[in-house]
Amino acid sequence: MDIILDNWFLRKLFLLRKIYLSRTSMRHYSQYGEDDSTYQHLASIHRGFFVDVGCFHPVKYSNTYRWYRKGWRGVNIDLDPIKIEAFKMVRGKDENLVYAISKEGTGELRDCYSFGRYSLMSTLDKEFAEEQRRLGKRYVVRKVPVASLDYVLDNSRFSGRKIDLLNVDAEGYDLSVLESLSFEKYSPFLILVELHQHTIEKVMESDLYKFLVGKSYDLVNWTGPTLVFKRKAA
Repeated sequence: MDIILDNWFLRKLFLLRKIYLSRTSMRHYSQYGEDDSTYQHLASIHRGFFVDVGCFHPVKYSNTYRWYRKGWRGVNIDLDPIKIEAFKMVRGKDENLVYAISKEGTGELRDCYSFGRYSLMSTLDKEFAEEQRRLGKRYVVRKVPVASLDYVLDNSRFSGRKIDLLNVDAEGYDLSVLESLSFEKYSPFLILVELHQHTIEKVMESDLYKFLVGKSYDLVNWTGPTLVFKRKAA
């Protein structure tokens, strides 16, 4: 039991501190400046549509907040309910949803293991969670719905709308998230996705790179661990 998270008033105070007292860059909101490095590709789009999977924080380290401020709207998805509560407090014009994204699923509940009140690490993998527990890290277990990205978007108010910016940060499950999306239906224009490789050769050997190239995307930028893919012109 966590007295802060379980008490409505204390939880709101905790979230206000987390949202507004966390440091952010004066130049950009993204952790590695992704919203600067992708600006040239997106600046001409008026009131675009984004999807942010593994959205984490409504402002700090966000690859979509800059566009929200410019009038874009979108769907923010995270498997940790406390993060989505923060999004609802700050970004109420978006659709903010608690889901774990998988290749398949229509909202069935599964156990989710979270480490800390506003953790960088949440997982559906019980073995991984137990390994972390043996290392001294405590977790809490919550039930979360599991669904494909197609299912989540099809049941949102943005159903069928082409995606201008897709951001994926799913802690090693990024390819599974992408595989759960119908590219024919949602056709993302720009995709930001993390891949922790150190050379272009390793990137090009990865299944993620090969998957997106096979979907007619070009790698147009690389900022920190974030790869930026752009859909080829028709």
